[in-house]
Amino acid sequence: MLILPILCLALSPIQIDGSFHDWEDGVTHQEDDYFVYQLIELPSEACLQQLPEQKVVEIGEYTVFFSPKGKGYGVSCKKGDEWISPYDAGVVFAPTTAATSFELRVNKPKTTFPTKQCEALFTPKGDLRVVSWNVQFGNLLDDTERSARILKALQPDVLLLQELDGDDTPATITDFINAALGGNWTAATSTSSGTERHHKLKSAIVTSLQSKIFECIAKQKIIVGAIYVKEKPINFISLHLRCCGGPTGEAEEQRQEEAKSIRSIIDNMQSPRFVIAGDWNLVGTTKPLEIVQANRLAIVDAFQPDMRLNATWSDTASSFTPGRLDWMLYSPETLTLVNSFVLDTADIDKKTSFEKNLKAEDTAKLSDHLPLVADFRIVK
Repeated sequence: MLILPILCLALSPIQIDGSFHDWEDGVTHQEDDYFVYQLIELPSEACLQQLPEQKVVEIGEYTVFFSPKGKGYGVSCKKGDEWISPYDAGVVFAPTTAATSFELRVNKPKTTFPTKQCEALFTPKGDLRVVSWNVQFGNLLDDTERSARILKALQPDVLLLQELDGDDTPATITDFINAALGGNWTAATSTSSGTERHHKLKSAIVTSLQSKIFECIAKQKIIVGAIYVKEKPINFISLHLRCCGGPTGEAEEQRQEEAKSIRSIIDNMQSPRFVIAGDWNLVGTTKPLEIVQANRLAIVDAFQPDMRLNATWSDTASSFTPGRLDWMLYSPETLTLVNSFVLDTADIDKKTSFEKNLKAEDTAKLSDHLPLVADFRIVK
């Protein structure tokens, strides 16, 4: 059972997570003090940002164009006759994978959104804290002052990193982490698979705990390792699946093949304890997640501190709106999830930000992905 810190339990009438449990039957439109919400139905399964023809939705003071004409992908937005950024209108929806039902939200104009008193989030609970984070072309080691602030606030025991730059080595990673957090950290990275920068990007497992034998999957940004907690081995996988595309095509096929490789490794591992996380790039279907999950692993359902949104990626310069690209799985028979959240420093109240030495813009300036945080207790 997911335990939510009381100080952050300020539920919206609607959480944008694609589950629809908070919509009453027959209701397709709602509003609260800050947002306008609407349900969207498609006649057949598709991605809203990858439709064969544009879909236009009127909501609040905005007109939202999914897969707009002339572009064929992403989202465009108008307020009256003026084109504006979807981010300025606060356009978010879920799921961002292929489906027939979606929930959409936009901001009410001239609304100031409250931050939450979330100091309880930052206190690790259980036996270990895992942080999974795509650090956008190696920004972890490029903006070390900001990275150190965030990591000190999060207090991880295990870091599952993605999108480290090709020149980032285990030694440079551990030198930085040791300086930032103290202790004696070890790291292992996947190997680069080409000469172009995006092919050279790496995933990593970094920990201050006892660990052994890390391996990577050839030509894939995936690394596997065992870490000991209370003398019990937990298998960790840090992954970064193929980017882009839609529910069909080469990119989606490659994501599914990569997922099958991961599933094969899991099936051949002896320890019954698993934590698997990273950038799944689920912009097509959820099939890659389901392949790895295999009805055996549970999903960490984490929300940003305001408890309204579970998106882990955004880029205000992009045609695509925020989405949940980063996911974490764990073995529920051997591990209990006691706390989880997606860290968006813009959601944190001033008192907590001051105490944790964080700035509102920290996570957005460090990466287009947000850290995904989970605390686990070993049950057997």
